[in-house]
Amino acid sequence: MNHYLVFLEQRGGVVKQASLELWNMLQAYVARQEACVLSGLLLGAVNLQQLDGKLHGDGRIFYTNNPCFDGYNAEYDVRLIAETFTQQACTALFFADTVLSKELAPKLSIRLKASLLSGVPQFNQSGCDYGARRAVYSGAAFALLQPECAPKIYTVSSFPTFVANPSQGQREFIALDHNSPSLSGGLLAVASQLVMCQGAKDLTEADIIVAGGRGMGGADGFVLLERLAELLGGAVGASRPVVDEGWRPHSEQIGQTGKSVAPALYIACGISGSVQHLAGIGAAGTIVALNTDRHAPIFDVADYGIAGDVHFILSKLIDAVQDVLKRK
Repeated sequence: MNHYLVFLEQRGGVVKQASLELWNMLQAYVARQEACVLSGLLLGAVNLQQLDGKLHGDGRIFYTNNPCFDGYNAEYDVRLIAETFTQQACTALFFADTVLSKELAPKLSIRLKASLLSGVPQFNQSGCDYGARRAVYSGAAFALLQPECAPKIYTVSSFPTFVANPSQGQREFIALDHNSPSLSGGLLAVASQLVMCQGAKDLTEADIIVAGGRGMGGADGFVLLERLAELLGGAVGASRPVVDEGWRPHSEQIGQTGKSVAPALYIACGISGSVQHLAGIGAAGTIVALNTDRHAPIFDVADYGIAGDVHFILSKLIDAVQDVLKRK
């Protein structure tokens, strides 16, 4: 019997949307298998009621409110994840492909002597145990990747929200033993903690992204994007050339060498649409492109496109959005 364990990442007591989507997506694979169960692992002080209406299907959620996990510490997390994975006889471990998973997954791969496939955009149609499909050579071809041995660890990149009725199924919440060996003895002390907060949404969590490319002309051009994103309740993204120029931070980079995103609405402003950038927005819902070059590749994948001066169009769009919000 297969037993999948999903790491439900949380920050500040709020479970990451990417982790919730991963759980819901895996329910589709579990439903197609005769003998397979799904469990989740939640570390840190979290109000479990926030999961009501967000998780689909049956399963168990293991959790701990131990103060050790209030702040992130890789050593704590790795110990308890490995212990839970082993005690529950799990066959595969899943993470949403985030900055945190990039540290935890390799360490757990060594500790559990497991195969690791990272940045998986989609699995083989036969199921998770039959490998994954990933774009290579800037999207010119696809590679089928197969884990060499069990157990298996996957980090799964952004994907559209699983469409299902989250009220279906039952979840059982099981508190982990605070006297566990992973929670006592030999743990590191935290001397200080640095918290960075810019008040902006994480790109991988945003339902709306307003992204800019070199066509914005410079760092000052992103003032319009920030204003539009603020009005829409979204986040600001950037193409690689923009980050290379130093106009925006790397944390906002979208594409093959940046973040893969899956917003419901993606507004590409002054972005030509290189294959590297398109690789990062393949899971986006509706794509709107604004560009002066009517032959830009971005228009080939856009659902809606406007050819013209980006700054003029954005100014008019901001005015229109403001008018709509005033009437509400």
